[in-house]
Amino acid sequence: MDPEDSLADPFSSHGLWRVSKFTLQSLQPLEPLGWDEKLPDLSSAFFESPLNIFDKFGTEITSLNPFGTELSDADQTLVLDTATSSETEVIATTDQQNVEEELEDLWALGNQDIKQERCDLLKSWEKYRERTYREPVSAYFSESGAKGFDAALARQAAKVGTQTQRFMVRRDVFFQALLKLGLGWSSMFFRYDEQNKRFERVHNNIRISGVTSVALNGIIEELLECGTNMQKIRAFANKVPSRTKELSSRSAFASAAAVVVHTLEKRLVGQFASITSLLQIKALFCECGKVVSVLANVIEAVDIAMSEAQIISVVSERAAHFSQLFDHIEPLLREIVSRVAEPWLRQVETWVGLRPETAASVELASSGRSFVVAETQERTRKTTKMPRVDYKYLPDNMPSLVPNDLASLIFESGRSLRLLKTHHPQHPVANHEMYHSTSPTFECAGTWFDITRIEKKAAEYEARLRFEILRYNRGDMNQGSDRMFVTEASEPTGESGVLADTFELFDLDNMPNTTGLLPMDGSSRDKLGCLVDANVHCHAEQPAAHSSFGPEITSSYYLSLAPLLCSQALLIDFSCLHLLFKEHHLRTHLNLQWRFQLLGDGYFTSRLSDSLFDPDMESGERKAGVVRSDIHAGLRLGSRDTWPPASSELRLVLMGLLNECHDAEKRLDPSMNSSLWNEKELPGGLSFSIRDLTDEEVVKCKDPNAIEALDFLRLQYKPSPVLETILTPSSLDKYDRLFKHLLRLLRMDSVVRSLIRDSTARDSLSGDTRNVIQKFRVDAQHFVLALSDYCFHVGIGSTWRRFQETLSNIESCLDRHDIDGTIEAASSVPRLRDYHEDVLDQMLYALFLSKKHTEVAILLDEIFGTILTFAPLSQLDGINGVRHEAEPAVRRLYNLFRKQTSAFVGYLRSIEGIKSTSKSLERWDTTFTAREEPATVFDHLLARLDTKRYY
Repeated sequence: MDPEDSLADPFSSHGLWRVSKFTLQSLQPLEPLGWDEKLPDLSSAFFESPLNIFDKFGTEITSLNPFGTELSDADQTLVLDTATSSETEVIATTDQQNVEEELEDLWALGNQDIKQERCDLLKSWEKYRERTYREPVSAYFSESGAKGFDAALARQAAKVGTQTQRFMVRRDVFFQALLKLGLGWSSMFFRYDEQNKRFERVHNNIRISGVTSVALNGIIEELLECGTNMQKIRAFANKVPSRTKELSSRSAFASAAAVVVHTLEKRLVGQFASITSLLQIKALFCECGKVVSVLANVIEAVDIAMSEAQIISVVSERAAHFSQLFDHIEPLLREIVSRVAEPWLRQVETWVGLRPETAASVELASSGRSFVVAETQERTRKTTKMPRVDYKYLPDNMPSLVPNDLASLIFESGRSLRLLKTHHPQHPVANHEMYHSTSPTFECAGTWFDITRIEKKAAEYEARLRFEILRYNRGDMNQGSDRMFVTEASEPTGESGVLADTFELFDLDNMPNTTGLLPMDGSSRDKLGCLVDANVHCHAEQPAAHSSFGPEITSSYYLSLAPLLCSQALLIDFSCLHLLFKEHHLRTHLNLQWRFQLLGDGYFTSRLSDSLFDPDMESGERKAGVVRSDIHAGLRLGSRDTWPPASSELRLVLMGLLNECHDAEKRLDPSMNSSLWNEKELPGGLSFSIRDLTDEEVVKCKDPNAIEALDFLRLQYKPSPVLETILTPSSLDKYDRLFKHLLRLLRMDSVVRSLIRDSTARDSLSGDTRNVIQKFRVDAQHFVLALSDYCFHVGIGSTWRRFQETLSNIESCLDRHDIDGTIEAASSVPRLRDYHEDVLDQMLYALFLSKKHTEVAILLDEIFGTILTFAPLSQLDGINGVRHEAEPAVRRLYNLFRKQTSAFVGYLRSIEGIKSTSKSLERWDTTFTAREEPATVFDHLLARLDTKRYY
């Protein structure tokens, strides 16, 4: 070493430029980057149109393998099963996508297939210095890999003595078989048993390196269940309908299930390329298995459903249940329920007038497969009008998710709409072509925001149609026609629509969507498929990012349908109420029932009583040599020996009685509608007629001293089809029962008054206080007159007066064109009909004609019979000799009468807080005016009968 070098400062930078004196090997130059000479020619392949891909590779599509490797090697002893047609289609589609991706990502570094052999890895310095050096086997078990794990398993099995022969399968081949199993496809390891409808293993003693049999069997069992469910869904979606008319809801659910399966297949096959372990396969099929298991569970219930309502009910109930178990798939379940219910919602839209009626909807209603069935009622031979169609509600065909009140509103609104269409086809509610071109439709909301939007849309629709209805009622039709012209001008005509569709055929800018060969863009993807993709990527512990806060699935249906349905029903009810009150004079017809059926007209009641019971009237019986006259003629019941009267005698006595009383009302009431003055017949053809009686009832009518002597006489009334919405056959039957009872009461009133006239005879002993006949007269008169006063003034009069107040309120609101006031007073047409029925039920209850009072009604008839038996004996009071013979019989009758009346009064005292039999009372709340409690009604009668507790 030079002395200069030893004296040099080692920390000095002087002399760094000198070359080192140590000999070093020269550095090897860098190797050039490898270039693949087999890359495609850009000028001839890359810039070609993608539409010609199938022309070039069409013959090679079926031979391509989407997994990049064969399922088995030549050394494998297991044989691959024959691929199904569905596998071939998926392989062809996948290979097509691989070709497109290769052409599009040509310059990506990830596509450079740079493979490095295992022997080229440099793990130690010895390997770096000598490439042929062999690494010694590691002493650590953790670095031994899958082979060490397999050896440990074999050693443990040999030690325990449970070693069995198992076939070792390549990982990539077995992973592909697991993918097929999860997708519901057969493979060389798993096959589908058509008899048991389940997937099963072809070989039981197989395993892969590095995994225990227990872990492998656990994953296989999960995928066996998933594959079985997938196969079940495919079978349901591809099932050929056994009936010629398949249920539309079933078809909608099958279509939704097919979309879910297709999306899952596409997503799972695309993600399988990056799978390298069993844990990844388990994670891949975790969310998929949940969706598939839910669909399979719903399919089991749908298969046994027999109607549209049952399918919708089953799907909605199962969806609500599983949305609570797996909240992250709730948006997907909502979409499925929405699609299943969509055909039924279109039926409801057509029924309530939001959609124009078609021949298919009419056929559906007549077939009885919907919640409404049309019934044709034939007219009589005398009329030449078309048969009247009535509609009947079928509650079994209404989905369970629709509440009863909403279901009733749907049916009643549609039935009232048909009535409006029949008489006013140009009405804004009934004329869909003119006014409903932009009418909203029903939809299933999933969030509170959507429900608020639906409510706002319904309010706008209601406000727009309110204006049209009020203008129509005022007769302002010119502006309506102008509006229709503007609407038609603003909308494209049928010819322009055809031309627009024609030009779309030549839209060259939208070539992919026209041909359908290439994938569509994201904006046009199916919503259900997007939800499936989102739920596959979503974890069960975290709700989906796009889900928002909303009501439960079954509740959301009610909240989604109610706003628009209530608006439509309100407008229909107001229009029908205007039709009933202003054009068909409903109130006039109701007053007609009160005047004649309920004997509310004093003039008619007096004339009828004289014609039936006055003994001073001329006899209308046919006699030889005597000319009969209808002047001062009567039936004289109680003063004749022959009964019942002949039909000619009835016509002679009662003919013209109704017309005279009705004409008298016209003269007394100048405010009556002028259109009723010129009618030749009474409204509804009101007339006397003979009631249909049984043989037992006919026998009772032949006895003039029986209480049933006048039961054959009735009033016949036939309302028009419009008025039948309120004056139903049930209500007319109740009017007839009331008329029958009041006619009996009218006869008893005439009988007890004649008893008082008997006491004024010259030879009568009415002045004797111990005379039992006079006591019987006074007690009978007191009982009958008190009961008659109660029935006419309390049981009927007060109840009808409250009903009239409601009708007056409705009519005044209609005169002011007040829609809200009219609906507040009447609520709706069905509720007004129920209110009318309830008024009659209250009358029947107050007059002891309800089912609860059957025993009391029989007791009351027995009291009347006792009085009628006493009436002939009362006339013998002034005759000497006969009077003393009749006293024992009178005394027995009087004791029986006192016993019967005491029992009747005792029953009145025992009534405490009994509610009315009418169930509709509980539904009115504050809709109509307040009513008295039914128990107070009998207090009025008790106060009249037993003021001083005489009984």
